[in-house]
Amino acid sequence: MLSLLLAGALTLGLFGCSAQTPEESGVPQSAPAQTEGTASAGVVEELKIGICKEVTPRTLASESGSFGRMNYNAFCAGTWLVRDENNEMQPNLMTSWEILDKGSTIRATFATDQGITWHDGEPFTIDDVIFTVDLMNNKLKSGYLSKITGVEKVDDTTVDFQVADGAAYFTLGNSAVFVRMYPKHIWEGIEDPSGYTGEDAVIGCGPYKLVQVDEEAQTMHYEAVGETYMGRALTVRSVTVRSYDSQDALVMALRTGEVDAMYDYSNPISPTMLPSISGVDGVDPGRGMNMGLFEILFGFQKQPTDDLEFRRAVRYALNYELLATTIGGEDGQVPGEGIISPAGIGYDDSLPKLVQDQEQAKAILEAAGYVDTDGDGWRERPDGTPMDVLVTPQYNATKAALYQRIAEIIVTNLGEVGVKCTLDEESIRNSDHEQQLRDDGAYEIYICYATQGVSFYKTPFLYMFNDDLSMWGTCDLEDFDQAYNDMLNAQGDEDYVAKVKELQRIASEEVIGIALCWDTAYYPYRTDKYEGWTNFPGWGVINCETWYNLHPIG
Repeated sequence: MLSLLLAGALTLGLFGCSAQTPEESGVPQSAPAQTEGTASAGVVEELKIGICKEVTPRTLASESGSFGRMNYNAFCAGTWLVRDENNEMQPNLMTSWEILDKGSTIRATFATDQGITWHDGEPFTIDDVIFTVDLMNNKLKSGYLSKITGVEKVDDTTVDFQVADGAAYFTLGNSAVFVRMYPKHIWEGIEDPSGYTGEDAVIGCGPYKLVQVDEEAQTMHYEAVGETYMGRALTVRSVTVRSYDSQDALVMALRTGEVDAMYDYSNPISPTMLPSISGVDGVDPGRGMNMGLFEILFGFQKQPTDDLEFRRAVRYALNYELLATTIGGEDGQVPGEGIISPAGIGYDDSLPKLVQDQEQAKAILEAAGYVDTDGDGWRERPDGTPMDVLVTPQYNATKAALYQRIAEIIVTNLGEVGVKCTLDEESIRNSDHEQQLRDDGAYEIYICYATQGVSFYKTPFLYMFNDDLSMWGTCDLEDFDQAYNDMLNAQGDEDYVAKVKELQRIASEEVIGIALCWDTAYYPYRTDKYEGWTNFPGWGVINCETWYNLHPIG
């Protein structure tokens, strides 16, 4: 009975405080100078954030639920690195780094001398850094640090990471935002860390600590660890995150002032909801070009989608204007042949935009031997056997209607050029079926979403890459495989951009996939109480800079 009573409102204040004074914490050597967010500008006593994720699970080892998603913002968990509004890596707990030995070594310095403690009062040390790598690679199997093959302690603030395949640059980029620290004194004794949900599973070393959970009200309350964190003034004193069942409910809460802003990683509000916030006093729609995108993956283990000519015909058959409007509303853009969004790092604007030309699609199919031999109106394969292409949407409970509509457009457009298709309706309602089909590489035309996080450094091509890093991809073209591995082994910004452009060139020539829309992400927020918001495109105003720059108006 006592456990049931406590489930409604769990207080976590016993975990202590990790406040640092400016004298104790110091300023990280590589951190940029900050002038915003000073205490003299006033502080936000309680920032209220809305999200469409439940309050469970609550553990550093999970990226789901509102607790896990908020930790992408260097919030309760302390992250290695963060990103700025230009998607460039910036220091955080990793205060500086140097790439050595042609990308085989990362010499990294951490803020273990800045007076940072875990939220239970234990000090954050270099041993926690070393432990985190071991835990993530060998027990959590997260993939973010999979290229790190060894760690050597240099001193109490510095380690050398040994990196396979010269992938130091990629490892740093891939770790930003997503790699959070784990306290060794808590997690080293946990046999199954992926399933651990003890009360101390929430203890991080970020600027905020979780102090109260109300499961009935679906809220979690966090408090700042002090007035400063790593020498920067925290202008937001506390944060309440409330979970909503739907975006409709969340937007209504924003309109009424119940919440100050929304955050939901890779789930901006639908463009169809814009009229409900456009023109509302004190509400900004939070527009930003989206790096993530809807795309088609072709099954290279299936016929006819393993045939370049068939894939070329599909690319000409689709109505991109309709797809762009369906997905992105009035701000949706027809994408290009290189797939990557203009917001993506290394975007190549020299590649042509996609165009619908169904006569060209028919001509390509005819020349490749896809003809209607029995007069039933549907084309057969070149060997004369019947053809019925399966169109499989990714399972997504909240966006099932959108995925179905996208699939219907594709089925209709291909039918217009004589290609019979079947919409895989089982995948829309059954996540197990969809995941099995995807994991087995048994799909033909698969509709999925490349998230903002994946699109940062792994790029949307990750989902096409036939490797353990992806698990989804079936593309077995040798030049694509080599180009993706070359990107993973890039030696710096310029080299990385060059490799990403090579991938776009291959995507254009080999039609390994098709972007369906370049869209705008909307993360609305209120402007009548606070100022100092920074809208990260495709991410929103709830980000790693919010805690230091937001303050009351006036």
